[in-house]
Amino acid sequence: MKKLALLLLALTLVLALCACGSGEDVVFRNDLDSKIHSVYISPISDEEWSDPLNYAILNVGSSIHIDFEKFSGDSAYYDVAAVDENNMNYDIYDVPLSIGDTLAMSADGETAILTVTSADGSTNTYEGYAYNADDVED
Repeated sequence: MKKLALLLLALTLVLALCACGSGEDVVFRNDLDSKIHSVYISPISDEEWSDPLNYAILNVGSSIHIDFEKFSGDSAYYDVAAVDENNMNYDIYDVPLSIGDTLAMSADGETAILTVTSADGSTNTYEGYAYNADDVED
C-alpha cells in the first residue's frame, strides 16, 4: 500500500511539473481582433525572421507558451512580430524580454502594440508598425 501511495505521489508531482511548463518560456497572447497565423521572436542582431514559433492558429484571446531558453544569452533585446489571417503584419523592434514575461499583441490602426508584463508584475508597452504585406512593394 505504501508503494502505491508513493507511486501516486510521484506521478502527481511529475504531472504538476509538466503542467507548469519548463520555466524557461514566455507567454504570447493574441489581443488582436483577428486570428494570428505566425508569431516570431528574434534577437535584434538577426537580419531575418526565424521560422514561426507557433504550430497552430492562435485565436483571439488565446495564448501560447514559447520556449525562450534557446534565445536567452543571445541578447536582452528582441524583435517581435505576428502575422494575422488578413496578412496584416505587426512588427515591434528592440523589446527587452526575459524568461517569464507575458507578451500581449494588439493594434490601434497602423500602430502595433506589444504589452510586456514581467514575472514581477511590472508592465511596459512598446509600439511598432501594423501594415498589410500585400501593400508593400519589393
